[in-house]
Amino acid sequence: MPDQTSSTDPNRRCRRCGAAVSRRFIRVFGVEDEVHGCLGCLHRDQLSNGEAAKESDRTPIQEGTRITWTV
Repeated sequence: MPDQTSSTDPNRRCRRCGAAVSRRFIRVFGVEDEVHGCLGCLHRDQLSNGEAAKESDRTPIQEGTRITWTV
């Protein structure tokens, strides 16, 4: 019987927050098999404007359970 444990490929993670993302998400929103933002750390309008394809030079600030970004 095959092993039922699953692990996420470390290359399929958001470079900004570390959340797991799908290959399809990377293909749609990323560049060169990398994504620098996901639904966990960006708003939908930021994703549609291409923010997930840009490397972030901003520092995250933890506020409770939500992450905010300084500009």
